[in-house]
Amino acid sequence: MNKSQEIQSIIAQRQPLAQKLADIETGLSSLYGLIQSCEQERDRQLEYWSGNTATQEKLRNLDFAQFEQIARSSLASLHRLQGRFSRQTLNIGVIGRMGQGKSTLLQSLSGLTNDVIPAMQGKACTAARSTIFHQPRNSTTAEIQFHDRESFLKEVIIPYYEKLGLTPVPRSFEEFAHSEIPTLPTKADQTDINIYNRLKDDYHIHAKKYQEYLGRGSLTVQDESQISDYVASKYNRDYQLTNHQCLAVKHVKISCPFPLDEIGAIALVDVPGLGDFRLGDESLVIEALAQEVDFILFIRKPSKDRANFEQNDTQLYALANKALNDLPSRSILVLNADSNGENQESCLSLKRDIDSETVKMPVLDCVIADCSSQEEANNKVLQAVLDNLRSNVTQLDRNYTQQKITDLQASLTELKQQLQLAQGILPDIDEDEIANEYEDLFEEFWENITNEMTDLQKELIKTREDQDENLKTQIETVLEACRKVEMPTIEEIEKRRNRLESYASTYSEYLIEMRTNLSLKFLDMDKGLKKTIERTKNKVAAVLVEKCNLGGLAKVSGEEFLAEVASQIPPDYTELKKGFEILSEFNLSYRGLIQHRIRLQLDPLTPDKTAGLKTEGVKAQDILDTLNELYQQTIYNCEDALKGFLSEPSQASFAIVEEFADRVLRAKSAKKEWKRFLRRKRGQIWEDFDNLQKQSNASQKWSRLLESAYGHIDDLEASLNNL
Repeated sequence: MNKSQEIQSIIAQRQPLAQKLADIETGLSSLYGLIQSCEQERDRQLEYWSGNTATQEKLRNLDFAQFEQIARSSLASLHRLQGRFSRQTLNIGVIGRMGQGKSTLLQSLSGLTNDVIPAMQGKACTAARSTIFHQPRNSTTAEIQFHDRESFLKEVIIPYYEKLGLTPVPRSFEEFAHSEIPTLPTKADQTDINIYNRLKDDYHIHAKKYQEYLGRGSLTVQDESQISDYVASKYNRDYQLTNHQCLAVKHVKISCPFPLDEIGAIALVDVPGLGDFRLGDESLVIEALAQEVDFILFIRKPSKDRANFEQNDTQLYALANKALNDLPSRSILVLNADSNGENQESCLSLKRDIDSETVKMPVLDCVIADCSSQEEANNKVLQAVLDNLRSNVTQLDRNYTQQKITDLQASLTELKQQLQLAQGILPDIDEDEIANEYEDLFEEFWENITNEMTDLQKELIKTREDQDENLKTQIETVLEACRKVEMPTIEEIEKRRNRLESYASTYSEYLIEMRTNLSLKFLDMDKGLKKTIERTKNKVAAVLVEKCNLGGLAKVSGEEFLAEVASQIPPDYTELKKGFEILSEFNLSYRGLIQHRIRLQLDPLTPDKTAGLKTEGVKAQDILDTLNELYQQTIYNCEDALKGFLSEPSQASFAIVEEFADRVLRAKSAKKEWKRFLRRKRGQIWEDFDNLQKQSNASQKWSRLLESAYGHIDDLEASLNNL
């Protein structure tokens, strides 16, 4: 089995583990959501039990926040692991401070040149994190991934403000770009000043030059000579940045054929060199190591004159150790030797310090190699990495995964105990007590509605034969309006006669106009009829709301209350629903009750139903006199006809209320239907019962939520045991 096959074998072994981790991550994410729901529900439960101090205290003592934090941390770890095991490459991270030869080693391993990975003297060159993939027989291409404005502000700009203590912190990229940078605090040292100048001179002053790239997503570059414009920072003779687009880059993925073709699915992860005045570099290191790296190469180049490790070296090691598990088993220290051998003795001295553990930076191996030599980079450095990956990476992955799973299992056990404690916190709600209380309240209601509706019927029967004042007033108003209608003048009659060429035709046309005008005015009779029936409905609604305590069924009043209650009653409560529908829909109308009598009195104003006009010797005055006489007689006849209807609204009011009472009180199934209907609405009607019902519902919801969380834990534990 060659190197490529061995690497593919390692990758293949990871895939089943990746799928299992994905399932566990999904289960844990669901459980996390449920625990958040439990915490939110706990806060609502505090309101339901506001009068129970002991219960509230127990609820407050539940510690869901601790598990939420554990779940978030576990989800992040599982996601990183799942992402690592799902990759189709084994990734080698190359990290080192500025000027140690990191970029040189990457060139030697990948075959890339300064056009892509600059390795030059002067300022730090690498500007963005890069991943270099081995793609045999392919040309070099790069996928450039840009920050959006939010991630750029959060990951690049705000760290400067936090490091330097600048306030106010910008809330958006636009605010940063178009506002002055706050003044540096007076206590700032030279390092802070240099960091401040980088923020100002690169990011702030040139915001317009790179902001067009923010939010562009990704860009594929196939011209090898253009890749470094996005990967590296380039400066002119005045040390001014010239390729501002590199500031907007978040990640670069480069594909190229490595010199050693047989290495197979290997990728190199490069991060910006540490030690200059860029902020965010350390967070980039941690992010890259945690998400993308399986193995680490630490690059250190001692000078020919000094052979000592520095504090920066151990700090860099500690930084990597935060992100990558089992770092001593996943790392090699590469001591970069000069091609002319000038620093060979210094390299040997540092190697002795590592091998003897004089310096506490435990690694698998310490290799001395000339990083500028492709032969040494591949045969010494890369070969050492591949040997170690073959021998232990799979077991390291499983060990680390098992460690995380064990920690998670312990947390799940603690969570189960919390849930068991939570199950017994709420007081028991006695359902028999609820049922008995409802029986008492209903009997009180039934007595009230029976007595009050009977009293209303007695009141209405006393006035059943009385003239309805609303109708009487409306009749007087309509008749007064009819009497005020003006007759045509002699001149108007003559003009119309000239147009129609006949007094007879003129007379007939005026009759028709008078009849239609009168019939229109009598349509206003509906107003009086409506007021009376509306008043009756309001009386019934008042009895139900004020005397029978049913106001909680609807927020409206009067006839709207009756209609709303009718809509709430289920169809199978036939008597109850019919009673409310009959009452709420009942109306008296002029058209149905009176109109036919009025139309009969209007016959004298119909040409075919009245005596014709004598045409011989007739004059306009004759027509006017006849019209006036007929009109006055018609109004009188209408008034006389209406007198017989004045008690109709009173009789109708009594009748509809009596019909309503028969349906909702005296029908055989009425009481049973009321009892069933109000049981469903009891929380809306009786305040004390409402609180009790809310507590009962809240207790059931609490129990269901906890049981669901408990079930999710069981499922998750089963998945963990099968890992």
